[in-house]
Amino acid sequence: MTEILLGTSGWDYPEWVGPVYPNRGAEDKLRYYAGRFPIVEVNSTFYHLPSVGVAASWVRRTPTRFRFAAKFPQTITHEKRLVGAEEELRQFLAVLRPIQEAKKLAAALVQLPPSLQFEAGTVRAFYESLPRDLPVAVEFRERSWLTPESFALLQEFSLAHVIVDEPLLPVQLEVTAPFAYIRWHGHGAPLWYDYRYSDEALRAWVPRVREVAKSAATIYGFFNNHFRGDAAANCSSLTELLGLPPPPWSSRLG
Repeated sequence: MTEILLGTSGWDYPEWVGPVYPNRGAEDKLRYYAGRFPIVEVNSTFYHLPSVGVAASWVRRTPTRFRFAAKFPQTITHEKRLVGAEEELRQFLAVLRPIQEAKKLAAALVQLPPSLQFEAGTVRAFYESLPRDLPVAVEFRERSWLTPESFALLQEFSLAHVIVDEPLLPVQLEVTAPFAYIRWHGHGAPLWYDYRYSDEALRAWVPRVREVAKSAATIYGFFNNHFRGDAAANCSSLTELLGLPPPPWSSRLG
């Protein structure tokens, strides 16, 4: 049976107080979130790396079987554009270490910039720089990456192609690693993420997820449409549509 873990991109949003978190009694939002969802994608590492101590506190504040995905810093993907980022990678791996040691790291996410075109030599060199024991997912944001050569490189290095739902690129259910990684960004305008998926749109994803499950031992999925708490609501709805149980440590019934 394929394990399917669904969560949201981030957890610390002020507007979630009320729709997601109670007005009182949820001072530790991560602890409260982890009682409801089995996994979270850390967005903050993209903008600014926390200290190793902060990452270790995430481990302490979540159940043993809770999982994290963490986004590569933008200094690696957007500023250095995958070239000459050895020191930035070293710093990122140091932050991930306590999560890895606790066996709570699902994957590290490479979100590529939309202005970066595929160049096989550059991509191969970057993939070769990654530790082989680090589970990595790569999200394309530009069409030149959607080629057989690009997907073959992912397969060669056992990196996961990120299946995305967003306005500019097509949904491609390519599985290139033992695990699959899905991100739901939304279709809002001008901001993709300012969007709430309808029940009909979520139902359309049920057969897609089940198709991916035929080729992946584990599926990690994240809703990035965080405005108004829509990500949490849509994640809960898709969880129910797929017939997934709540986290085993959850106090929810039924």
